[in-house]
Amino acid sequence: MGASTSSAQNEKKAKVEHLFRQNNRSNRSRSLDARCEKAVRPIGSSQSARYPKQRGAPNINRDHSNGSISGLSAEQKRALEVCWVKCPERQIKRLFEDIFLSILHSDEDLLKMFRLENVPRNKLRENEFFKSQAANFSLVINLVVTNLQENSAQACQALQDLGAQHVRYNSRGFQMMYWDVYTDCFERNYPPTFKTRFEREAWSAMILFILQQMKLGYTGAAKKHSQSDHRFLSPARPL
Repeated sequence: MGASTSSAQNEKKAKVEHLFRQNNRSNRSRSLDARCEKAVRPIGSSQSARYPKQRGAPNINRDHSNGSISGLSAEQKRALEVCWVKCPERQIKRLFEDIFLSILHSDEDLLKMFRLENVPRNKLRENEFFKSQAANFSLVINLVVTNLQENSAQACQALQDLGAQHVRYNSRGFQMMYWDVYTDCFERNYPPTFKTRFEREAWSAMILFILQQMKLGYTGAAKKHSQSDHRFLSPARPL
């Protein structure tokens, strides 16, 4: 059981890392303007919900002011990388378990979607799938932090590709509103090494970028999937 879980985790890790590698293109002229949209404000009491004027998708139109397609300044990117590297592995592990618990506790249907509804609440942290999913969150954040300074376009496309893969969870009850749940839970939980307001705002801005790009990828894939289903179900045109 432990060996199979470890194997599955390694496979997931390899797939996520591949998304970032395959999008490391030298030609970055392909515009992402058409793929950006206004962000939906998150639920809850996160920083971005309390300060709605700062809310919005980190899109290309806004990014011209600082030259970054992620919407983060060079100072914010440096702060993210420095604070992230300082955080011990055990604290990172605990952080993403806390985030995943926060996500699951926000909606009972999410427990069912992740097929954890039969696991006692006080035993979730011991569950192998739970630990694996929390580790996946950590992996994505790590890859984004380490790619933001030099490979923002790469990170952007990889996140959209990753978001597109979530269409497969529609059959389990995945809903658009869950992107806002994720955003809220990730914003409210930050590594302990992010101590200053500037560092925490940088964390919040990165989370907005990550979830917005994943949402864009998801909505694009869902639209294509819907159009495909519609063509399949539509009656043949008369001759």
